Amino acid sequence: GNCSSDCDRMRVHQTVQKQRGGVLFIDEAYALVDDANNFGDEAINTIVQEMENHREDVAVIFAGYPEKMKEFLNKNEGLRSRIAFHLSFPDYNAQEMTEIFALLAKKKDIILSDEVREKCQSIFKKICGHEEFGNGRFARNLLEQALMRQAQRIFSREGEDEISREEILTLKVEDIDENLDFRVVDKKRIGFLG
Repeated sequence: GNCSSDCDRMRVHQTVQKQRGGVLFIDEAYALVDDANNFGDEAINTIVQEMENHREDVAVIFAGYPEKMKEFLNKNEGLRSRIAFHLSFPDYNAQEMTEIFALLAKKKDIILSDEVREKCQSIFKKICGHEEFGNGRFARNLLEQALMRQAQRIFSREGEDEISREEILTLKVEDIDENLDFRVVDKKRIGFLG
């Protein structure tokens, strides 16, 4: 093999070795077999070999959207034959999404009115169940977007009274963007070998 291939194989080997006695979690695993990813096939072959060699020492979890995971597993028979369990987790419903949004807000000491909660729930009702819906990630994106809109709203009031702490910590209905695209890519995502 060439140096690049050998280096890739070594990186994957080292990653698995670090997880011995623990869990190796690979989110959006199908990205490894994306047509644009030359590293992926080599990585999967190495993971399969490591799974066989260290089957008592490490648990490997491949995670992702169900349909894409089926395609991913169909591309490598060796990998498919070594996966003992398949678990499907149902998507959150609109009420659960609203609770996630409220929990994320609470962690930031943000106060939500009943009107804000109702608006969020109506947004979640519209998009829950959509194939590309990112679930909890969207709740976080919606909150972050609302905080940016709130900041713009507060600081656009030139020459007005001093801003109170309560005002800074309170979201209003107009801060919630009902047109936020739920397909927005999360830029903070960490890759396989991060």
